[in-house]
Amino acid sequence: MSAEPEVPSLEGAARRGLGWALVFMVLALGVAAVVTTVGEQREAVGALLSRLSVPWLLAAAAVMSAGVVCLALRWRALFPPGVQADVAPLTTVLLVGTLLNYALPGPVGEFVGAAMAGRRFRFPAEAAFAAGVHARFIGLGLSGLGAIAMVSSGVVPLPEGADTWIELATVAIGGGAVVLATLSAFPARLAALSTATLGRVRLLRRLDASVHRFAEALALLRGAGPVPYLRAAGWALVGHGCVMGGVWIAGYAMGQAPLLPGLVFTYAASTAGAIVLFAFPGSQLGWDAMFASLLATSAGVDVATAVALALLVRLQQLALVSLGAIALTGWMRDESGARRG
Repeated sequence: MSAEPEVPSLEGAARRGLGWALVFMVLALGVAAVVTTVGEQREAVGALLSRLSVPWLLAAAAVMSAGVVCLALRWRALFPPGVQADVAPLTTVLLVGTLLNYALPGPVGEFVGAAMAGRRFRFPAEAAFAAGVHARFIGLGLSGLGAIAMVSSGVVPLPEGADTWIELATVAIGGGAVVLATLSAFPARLAALSTATLGRVRLLRRLDASVHRFAEALALLRGAGPVPYLRAAGWALVGHGCVMGGVWIAGYAMGQAPLLPGLVFTYAASTAGAIVLFAFPGSQLGWDAMFASLLATSAGVDVATAVALALLVRLQQLALVSLGAIALTGWMRDESGARRG
């Protein structure tokens, strides 16, 4: 994690990320074409196109995209004191991480993003990674609590099959939070365990040093008190609100504004459920299907509109990862220039 990422491998990952993103988009469009041209759905699609407002659709995409900036601010809220991280370059780092997560399994994008943030803003990559992990679990935790609260209160009836996703997401988020909380509470023991295992193997001593820096970052976060966590939670809520607001505006543009309780439940459950799919490349299609089905069953929109809204969210993601590729290209060019200099 502390080692600098190799430029050729990043370049290849960027190409794969864009390629996979385009593949997922084509597949999603194909599935949408099949779903929305069967029987009555064909008429629903025609009606949707006849009432579509392009200006409102563009406004929806802009509002949803603002959520990425909130994610950057959520991450920055947990950086060590004294780190000066401008929002614009930090947001591009997040876009690069999103891009790499399209192509590679697990949290590869998180590792590379942490390395890039550490290099750009001159602080340990392990501290950036610790902040990113905490920030992600804050966002997931708020989404999971929101979904459970909506169901428990009876405001939104639980759609058929959604209980499995919510249960799996709850277990995954809860388990991850327990592990993270344990590591944060006892960083010295993590460092000692690393010394006793990785530190005894010469080839793994760099990794041992990285684990020690990660433990130091966890201790620093714990010592900062609750204020950074509250600030990160606030930005997470604003970011969630941007995405939900953008989806609502998009539904309005399509002539079927989603019912607010159902939209909140759909977004919260889908966001929390994404952790179940996180480790698998191509999980974006599963998220699209979950989002569309929950919208159709709980937010009062027809199937054609629900599929169109899911496609819009995916198209917006595709635009963002394309920006990530541009940002990554610029970063690699700067790195190459610095090495030559």
